[in-house]
Parts: sequence; C-alpha cells; structure tokens
Amino acid sequence: MSKDQDKKFMISFAGVLALLFGITFGIVVLALFMAPKHDTANVAESKKVAARTAPIGTVVTDPALLVKTAAVAREPWSGEQVYTQVCSACHDAGVLEAPKPTDKAAWATRKGAAGGVDGLAASAIKGKNAMPARGGKADLSDAEIKAAIELMLQRAGV
Repeated sequence: MSKDQDKKFMISFAGVLALLFGITFGIVVLALFMAPKHDTANVAESKKVAARTAPIGTVVTDPALLVKTAAVAREPWSGEQVYTQVCSACHDAGVLEAPKPTDKAAWATRKGAAGGVDGLAASAIKGKNAMPARGGKADLSDAEIKAAIELMLQRAGV
C-alpha cells in the first residue's frame, strides 16, 4: 500500500510540475510576442528619453575632493554683522551660560581671566565649553571674531 501511495504522489507531483512549467513557458512566449521591437525607435525620441532620465546632480564623497572646493569669497563682516548672524542666537538668550551682551560682570570676569580682548578672541576661535570653534561658522576670520567680541564688550560697558 505504501508503494501505491508513493507512486500516486509522484504522478501528482509530476503533473503539478508539468502544469507550472507549461504556464511559465506560455507566459514567456506571450511576452515575446507582445514586446515592442526596439529597432523602431528614432534618434529624436532616444534623445528625449535620455534628457528626461539624466541625473539632476552629483554627490561627492571623496574627502580629497571636498577639501579642494573653493570657498565663495565674501566681503569681511563688521562686528555687528557677525554678532547678528552668528553670536546673537546664543548670547542674547544666555544659552548654556553664554554671557549676555548686557551682563557687565560676566564679561569683565571673562575678559580678565582670558587676558583681554585677544585672549577672548583666541578662546572663541578655538571654541569654549558648548560654543563651537568660530561660533560654528568656520569661514569667519580672526578679525571678524575679534570685532564681534569688541562689540559685545562695548555693549556690556567693559
């Protein structure tokens, strides 16, 4: 009885495989008849397709190439411009204990501890506590940073 069941199973299994193969072969043949012929496309249409599918940009991931990109030249900023565009976001609100421009005592203490305006500028260039180097704007010159510090000291009355 076991041999009869095995034989029936193998016949059924072979029938299912034959049916699946037949369906697959039929789909392939149907696809070949329905597929468009590629040699009928004209040059103008090919150019239109190429223009529509062209990449819109490139991504540079090579660090050597990233370093070589030239920075856009700009006019030097005044102390007021540097303060308004870079420093004010933290110093106006006193974020993470950044001294406010009106806090005379805090600025006097920091100026004395740093050794004057040049010491404060050196500290701002390197970064201090939560403040990133150059206030987070890497293209600021040393003179621009110093001008912003002098402006904040002037506003504090130090």
